[in-house]
Amino acid sequence: MLISFKHRFIVFSMPKCASQALERAIGHKSDMVLRDPPGVKHCNYRRYDKFLRPFVERFSESPPETLCLFREPIDWLHSWWRYRQRPYLDGKPNSTRGFCFDRFVTMYLDGEGPGATIGRQSRFVVDKDHQVAVDHLFRYERIDRLTGWVEERSGWEVRLDQVNVSPRAGDAIILSNEIRRRAEVELARDFEIHAGLAP
Repeated sequence: MLISFKHRFIVFSMPKCASQALERAIGHKSDMVLRDPPGVKHCNYRRYDKFLRPFVERFSESPPETLCLFREPIDWLHSWWRYRQRPYLDGKPNSTRGFCFDRFVTMYLDGEGPGATIGRQSRFVVDKDHQVAVDHLFRYERIDRLTGWVEERSGWEVRLDQVNVSPRAGDAIILSNEIRRRAEVELARDFEIHAGLAP
């Protein structure tokens, strides 16, 4: 999470949505950076609202605007699947080494195995009433719109480098029609939010 009191904005760090690249690009210019542990870095809107918002607004002239990237749901899961194939995780419960993508998505939807702790993008950006509460959501594939917003608000130059990239597993996302249909039903809110964002 990146906070600018001066320019009155907060960039939420959605997992697997360029959070490390954004931190490297503007972290040194931000007034406050939440880096570690992952539960703090990737603080969702509800936790922010309950624990951090009172503190942040105490030191802001007006409530800061909130920004977050949101990724196409299957692409987001594909990135997680690739990311957890790293040799560092071999033999650990979160490893997806040896799992085909179909199996990983099935386990994710069942709340089992290496997909059990990933969560949902749709739950990351909503308030306690389950309404989208982040002021500005941007498609991950149009990250330039988020960086453009930051540049216009702050006057900063934002240059992104590729960091923390998931291991390559081929360019195509191979998912059976059956599992894709199930994902579209069970992740309907995620698909709805992403589809509603400006292309």
